[in-house]
Amino acid sequence: MSSYKTEVQNIRYNAATGSFEALVVMHEGAETLKFPTAIELPISSDFAFVSHKLVALAKKRRKENAGQLVSRTLRGQARFAHLGDLARQLTDSMRLTGRRAA
Repeated sequence: MSSYKTEVQNIRYNAATGSFEALVVMHEGAETLKFPTAIELPISSDFAFVSHKLVALAKKRRKENAGQLVSRTLRGQARFAHLGDLARQLTDSMRLTGRRAA
């Protein structure tokens, strides 16, 4: 089982839906996953309880891989690892392979 460094950002209560909403951010290795979450609870609910429920919901969605509204980013050098391949594809598509600059 994977372990995550998790943070809950911008918890707010939506009175129209009667739910707490937040962005749950999970840091896993070089990846950062962001899950928008919402859970119906009374406005009088304890902050720690609400946070725990929002994190549990995000972890469930992560496990089920059901996050259609998930933002996934890479940190550090892993973020740019694909640029070499991208440059090769570009030069190949422009037929620049093997040419020398004048």
